[in-house]
Amino acid sequence: MSEENKPYYFIREAAEWTGLTEQNIRKWESRYQIIEPRRLDNGYRIYTHDDLLTLKLLKAYRDEGQSMKQAIQQLARQQPDASFFQPSAEIEPSPYVEQLIASGAVYNEEKLSFLLKKSNHEYGLDLFLQNTVQPFLQKIGDLWEAGEWDESQETVSSLVVKDYLTHITRNYNNGPHARHVLGFCLPYERHEIPLLILLLRLKMKGWRTTMIGASPKYTSIETLVSQIQPHVVLLSATTTIPFQEDEQLLANLDQLARKHTHINFHIGGRGAWEYTRLFKPKHLHVSGSVADI
Repeated sequence: MSEENKPYYFIREAAEWTGLTEQNIRKWESRYQIIEPRRLDNGYRIYTHDDLLTLKLLKAYRDEGQSMKQAIQQLARQQPDASFFQPSAEIEPSPYVEQLIASGAVYNEEKLSFLLKKSNHEYGLDLFLQNTVQPFLQKIGDLWEAGEWDESQETVSSLVVKDYLTHITRNYNNGPHARHVLGFCLPYERHEIPLLILLLRLKMKGWRTTMIGASPKYTSIETLVSQIQPHVVLLSATTTIPFQEDEQLLANLDQLARKHTHINFHIGGRGAWEYTRLFKPKHLHVSGSVADI
């Protein structure tokens, strides 16, 4: 039987094939959650061929002198995109997007607010979020990344959007007995608007929502979940920075979900999707849409 067709390997075989010690494999498995081998009834770990390829590639990066953090990031970039990251039906951006860009370029906050309100009234909230707000934010990001907008233009426009959506959110009152969603940006994560949009769409479906500000400490997440006891917890990361800054963050969040089995924990956002291609949580649901929740 060829190596690729062999159904599984014991840890001794995995060590021989990868050039790692058994101790190293166990350490990387428990500390970094890089792979998740199955266990037989007798407790023995068994590894797939893909597991071995992952370990071997990671060892190669480490042998080149990369830190574990660098090696993991390099490996994550080579993983295929998560299937749920693929967009559904494309929605044509509204004409208001270009008008918003023109107003944001000259810091015209009053015109930005007027255009957002006008688009919302014309299309209705759900379509407005999809054909105006999200394309506008994407365009802002593209302009900033290309150096055509500076940080002050990006900040002013984003704050106007955030303030407008926050105002809309406050007008929804689904009552104290509605199912409750508690939403967090992760530590070191400061991109709040995607989470705000998601929570607003859940409010439209009858949920009661609470959003915690940017970059909370992990201990704050832990405490608030225990005190509030929501039906659902949403964890958002638009970048991989939270996981780069704290290599144990995903494992700690996974254990928090394991502790509160009566609460559904969802993690999402581009940064979370990229990171969980490699690190597979056991108790967190990796989600990509309102429908997943």
